[in-house]
Amino acid sequence: MLYELIYRSTAKPGTTTEDLEDILKTARDFNQANDITGCLLYHGGQFLQILEGNFQVLLDLYDRIKRDPRHREFLLLHMKETQQRMYSEWTMAFKSLDQNQLSTYSSVTAFTEIESNEKESSMAKDLFQAISTDLVGG
Repeated sequence: MLYELIYRSTAKPGTTTEDLEDILKTARDFNQANDITGCLLYHGGQFLQILEGNFQVLLDLYDRIKRDPRHREFLLLHMKETQQRMYSEWTMAFKSLDQNQLSTYSSVTAFTEIESNEKESSMAKDLFQAISTDLVGG
């Protein structure tokens, strides 16, 4: 069965472009080897990520991500079975959003405003859906 997992976390202070590039390389390599797809968003020192794949692989990956010292203050927003991948063309899409870009896609001004209701976050899912239409697969 195919699942999607969405979480948010806080980046360590002083996160650099090189840190983001390293996170993406590691994620893309792992995801390709484990049939995981998804998207990582970065805004105002916060990460928001959707991962799509096998249930147990996603749980194991989320545990691994939570041990990564490059971010902290994790909150699982969404874990749900899904019928299809939103990011099927991406091992890990990425978008860094400034305030104007975020407001283009969503009514939230910070990822910390995104809430979860019984392991489903329609706010986060809607944001990822909006962004997915602007990305070209790769």
